[in-house]
Parts: sequence; structure tokens; C-alpha cells
Amino acid sequence: MERRDEIEALFKGLVEGKPYTKKIPLNRLSISGLSFSAEQEIKRKLGEKEETLKDKLNMFRGTALHNHIQNLVKEQGYRAEYRLYYSIPHTWHYMGFDRIDFVGVIDLLHDQRNEAIELKSSTSSDKIEEYHKTQLASYLKMLQEKTGREYTGMVVKFGGSDVVAEEIPREDVPKYWDTIVRRAIMVADRLDQEMERRDVLEATSGDSKNNGLYSFDGSD
Repeated sequence: MERRDEIEALFKGLVEGKPYTKKIPLNRLSISGLSFSAEQEIKRKLGEKEETLKDKLNMFRGTALHNHIQNLVKEQGYRAEYRLYYSIPHTWHYMGFDRIDFVGVIDLLHDQRNEAIELKSSTSSDKIEEYHKTQLASYLKMLQEKTGREYTGMVVKFGGSDVVAEEIPREDVPKYWDTIVRRAIMVADRLDQEMERRDVLEATSGDSKNNGLYSFDGSD
């Protein structure tokens, strides 16, 4: 193998990353995934969502930009990658769970200012999308439930030709949160039904059902 090929393989490996093997409970759903698409969240939890090298390259660029920005603004009092959890009651008739667990990661959080910032990047668009706002508004709801304080939220996008920012009006938070809850319940019910269907088809003992409590996903 020539040195050029070795270098190409090295950096392509950085983009592709290592396979994700951590077991995540099936009833733990991603806020970012639900914000974008309920159908894709279902595929992700079932391990059916395939990522091309182009998808991974876009994610790699975005992650690199996020990490660089987060390091730059730490001196201004921001915390990076603040992880949030929140649960709502929901009965899984087949799997036996009694709740849906939400997980999300806030890109930047400023405790003194009660301010949350979600970073987005694109090589082609300057537009802040509706799912960006849905994602951040859900984080604001989870923050309020956790701390008892109201936070302001801003989406900042490094777009194709500009840097744009948009604040999430506090009065819009319940609307976006209702969207997330509705999607989560639909996803949970679909996953529950799919696990039952697979066990019936496989005609196995309870082992298949117990293994189905977990999925291998690498998001949030």
C-alpha cells in the first residue's frame, strides 16, 4: 500500500468511526431523533437506519465545528455537551416498560444567564429549520422541569454563506413539546408492536423478548 493510500485510509477511518456496541434500553428515545423524524427514530432504534460515507462525513464536519466552537466559548462561562434526561409515563403492553425516557444533549449551557444554545451547521443552507427549534424547545422544557427555572434558547447556525441565530419564544415551548410527546408515544407503540411481531415470527422462548429490551444505537 502506498503512503497516500495509508493516509487516505487513516482519515477515512476517523470519519467512519468505530462500531457502536453500548446497549441502550429500547424505551430511551432521542430528542434530536424525534425532532427530525419519528420514522427515522424507529429505524434507528431497530438498527435499520443506514448511514452512507457522505452522511458520516457531514456528521464529522459538524462535530468538528461543534467541538471547536465549544472550546472557544468556554471562557465566557458556557458548559458544553450538557446531558439531560426526562421521563413520561407510558405503558408498553408487550415489552413491559412503564415509561418513555427522553435523552438530549445541549450544545452550550450558561447557568448564570439561564441560557441554552443549540449549534447547527450546513454547507448549503442558512435556514434554521423547524426541527432545530423543536429540538431546542424540548431541551428548554426538560431544563425547566429539572431546575424549576425558565431558560432562554437560541439556535445558532453556521450556514452555507452566513451565521444566523434565532431565539425560541417561551410561549412556543409547549407547542413543540407536545409534538415531541406525540411522536414519542407513536414511536413507542410501533416499537412495542414490532418486538411482539418479531418474537411471534421467531417462535422462540422468552430469550428473544429479553434481548429486545435493548438496541444498539449511538445517538444521544
